[in-house]
Amino acid sequence: MMKTDVIIIGGGSTGCGIARDLAIRGISHCLIEKGDFASGATGACHGLLHSGGRYVVNDPEAAAECISENMILRKIGQKCVEQTGGLFVRLPGDSKNFRDRFLKSCETIGIETDVLSPSRALDLVPNINPSIEEAIKVPDCSIDPFRLCMLNITTSKKRGGRILIHHRVTEIVKEHGKCVGVKVREGLTGREMELRGRIVINATGAWGDKTAAMAGGSVPMTLSKGSLIVTNHRLTNMVINRLRPSSDGDIIVPNEAVCLAGTTSMPVDDPDNIDVESHEVDLVAAEAEKMIPSFNSTRLIRTYAGVRPLLSSETGDDRSISRGFRIIDHQNGMFSIMGGKLTTYRLMAEKMCDKVVEVFGLKKRCRTAEIPLEGQEQLSGYPLSKRLKELKDIVCECELVTRDAVERAVNDVGPRYIGDIQHRTRLGMGPCQGGFCTYRALGIMQESGRMKPDESKRILKEFLQRRFKGIRPALWGDQLREEQLVESIYLGILGMEEKG
Repeated sequence: MMKTDVIIIGGGSTGCGIARDLAIRGISHCLIEKGDFASGATGACHGLLHSGGRYVVNDPEAAAECISENMILRKIGQKCVEQTGGLFVRLPGDSKNFRDRFLKSCETIGIETDVLSPSRALDLVPNINPSIEEAIKVPDCSIDPFRLCMLNITTSKKRGGRILIHHRVTEIVKEHGKCVGVKVREGLTGREMELRGRIVINATGAWGDKTAAMAGGSVPMTLSKGSLIVTNHRLTNMVINRLRPSSDGDIIVPNEAVCLAGTTSMPVDDPDNIDVESHEVDLVAAEAEKMIPSFNSTRLIRTYAGVRPLLSSETGDDRSISRGFRIIDHQNGMFSIMGGKLTTYRLMAEKMCDKVVEVFGLKKRCRTAEIPLEGQEQLSGYPLSKRLKELKDIVCECELVTRDAVERAVNDVGPRYIGDIQHRTRLGMGPCQGGFCTYRALGIMQESGRMKPDESKRILKEFLQRRFKGIRPALWGDQLREEQLVESIYLGILGMEEKG
């Protein structure tokens, strides 16, 4: 049985941020995640570091938090953040009244804006719809959520934090009505163990109510599914937003070699049972085309969906719910931290850790806004253009991932899951979606000597099934033809077809 001060359940951006903050304050902790880091809403987001513009009219408190954290993350996480800048574009028919409210609210909160004529906007983004009425420039950025989590965890590991990924919490241990620990099961081997701690933090996002219920508590939540689509190349080097009240398909974000467009907002009951529907793909693509007309002829290579863990609302409208966050003290040794956004993860972690030191009677202030994220020097260049100097022994041509980078990731996490290698290197996240590099990476994993051939084949099959789930809603035209080629490689040349 292992003992620590704080047990963190959940390895998304908030959980990883809490682990970093506790490490810097010198508080022992253990983070438990049932999958890999960023396997929930963090890894299924836009990859947008908000300026606050999206919320400035209807949710000014969340907007103020976003612009403050935006500036902090630019400073402490330069290898995660691409300072693209963003445009809010007003199309014919979009309300000028909303535009006026937007500018006034930005001025009040302190979000820097620059009103651009259509010609100036076209100079910045040549692909943008030439019929726009105007555009407003804001300090939006693109951010890599996987790198963000890894770098936060680096600090935790360096300062003695215990990290258990692919471990599922099966029970909250209680004594005399108080949470004193957890029981966990390792995903691959089924091995079980017990951990004891003085405080348990529930940072499980969309699974927050289920986790709280294990300790006899509850969390008022509204779950909202958001679906996004991925293009096979960058259509813009700036974040593009529609200048209107938040709606479906009104954001396009450049991310490394591709663009992400979305999103939808649909209420769901179970975060473990979500799919991207074909009508969502059509809706997002149609709305994105209004901002960038060439979206209509661009190949879509993947779809994915995440579940927003929103604070409960009586309105019935997911988009009207505040993107703020809340800390719930269950009065039994467990705290739940709910709501928020990727952009505000550090602030959420700070407020949660302030509660921890208060409970422990300590006087240790937060310093996460001052100290750069550790481990950035070990990362390859960000964005993609900065990796051009590393064109040597490439495993993934789309994302310029080298063999050395894959080997480092295998040594770090072990040869168990291809997805873990992806998250640490971006292998397979580009236009081919792993079709032409996954088998190479698997060969490197097997060369480590810690993976048997049968296990290697099983892992590859599981990966291909997950990959196809995301690609299937976008299968038409060139994407369908490429997928037929990938199928021939794996089923024909590599003999992955089941014999029956």
